[in-house]
Amino acid sequence: MHNLEIYKLHRNQPTTIKKLIRHGSQFLYDHKIYNAKKEIEWFLLDILKCNTINLYDVKINKSDYETAIDFLLSRAKQTPFQYILGKSSFYGRDFMVDKNVLIPRPETEILIDIIKQKKYNNTLDIGTGCGCIAITASIEKITKNVDCVDVSNAALKIAKKNAQILGVSNAQFFNCNILEEIPNKKYDLVISNPPYISKSEYTGLNDEVKNFEPDIALTDFNDGMNFYKRYAEILNEILVDNGIAVFEVSHFFKKSELLEIFKSFPKIEFFNDLNNDCRAIKITKNKI
Repeated sequence: MHNLEIYKLHRNQPTTIKKLIRHGSQFLYDHKIYNAKKEIEWFLLDILKCNTINLYDVKINKSDYETAIDFLLSRAKQTPFQYILGKSSFYGRDFMVDKNVLIPRPETEILIDIIKQKKYNNTLDIGTGCGCIAITASIEKITKNVDCVDVSNAALKIAKKNAQILGVSNAQFFNCNILEEIPNKKYDLVISNPPYISKSEYTGLNDEVKNFEPDIALTDFNDGMNFYKRYAEILNEILVDNGIAVFEVSHFFKKSELLEIFKSFPKIEFFNDLNNDCRAIKITKNKI
């Protein structure tokens, strides 16, 4: 196994970018990080504030060298790349993330693609996490106002910071356990990427996810359906007439199961992601 102890012992002697990437890539690969070279390049581009064209020509100083070594050692322990970097991309923008929030996935961007077909006055984002869905909906001018709720105060703190960084002023943040509480107002759009991984699936997740990302953002510790069942109970109370709800779903779910949960709603649509897996459900509340 390639050993980085020599780098740790010689922090006062920065190597070249080329050697750092070559040896670091082998080190991470030996620790089962198979996209190692790209990750190191991305990390260096970020801390050195350069571009891919001149990356290998940059001379690395002691401070940046030490930062790079710390990155390699942390990544070798399976710490997610985004948590080390402190940010993650969603819909073309960087969002601050840490261990208190789920790392945004590209698949979740389908929710924005679905809702951007029209404009909304008031939106509710349930389980907002880092706020990437709600804040994106605001920046893309999909909604005039958005309420972001989460059971985690630590997550809400991150979401508020992201709103400030990205210049979003029409987002409000509230602590709310949606399984036990409901907002006291109505919305024309409700969106959510709830914890839908079942308890049995959760045990089989890779260590990089299971050991670092917050479990309450991943699983309902049951069959993965708890939140959808709750949404079916409360949507009529929190949606205006003709309002819609859009939720991310597991591609392991059967459509028949979701249709049964939301059977009281006459209009239900499903959407596939880029892998052609069913990834979202859209529910419309018709006038009574």
